[in-house]
Amino acid sequence: MSVADAYPPPRVLKIINPIFRALLRSPLGGVAPAHLVVLKFTGRKTGRTYLKVTGWHHVDGEWLVFSPAGWPWNFEGGAPAEVIRGRSRQRFSGTLVSDPKLVAPRLNKAIAQAGDRNIGLKVTPGHTITPDDVRATRRKLIVLASAS
Repeated sequence: MSVADAYPPPRVLKIINPIFRALLRSPLGGVAPAHLVVLKFTGRKTGRTYLKVTGWHHVDGEWLVFSPAGWPWNFEGGAPAEVIRGRSRQRFSGTLVSDPKLVAPRLNKAIAQAGDRNIGLKVTPGHTITPDDVRATRRKLIVLASAS
């Protein structure tokens, strides 16, 4: 397989996510890897506030978040979000992009800039992500635009 998921196992995430969530929300947030942030948003069905540790990537003037999880569906049709890193808090409007044909080119660019592991994937060198790869790895995309 040319593309595989490289996220840590769920048991590991249960341990490291609370640590990173606390670190990234503290004044020491700047010591965490530069691509990691806390994304704060409200569940569209539950109304519950979520704080998700995630990577974000600046590609072609857009802030992008890729995830295989279910929570990106909260951004279907657009939703407000806050990106937290240390003392910095930025407001955005997030929009879900689930069409693999639209996700694949942005994913390729993000991998070229940040590396496959920082996107949570393992990609064979020289391989170009296809829409089938996006489907197989269940990658969804949230595009974050500055809220005015």
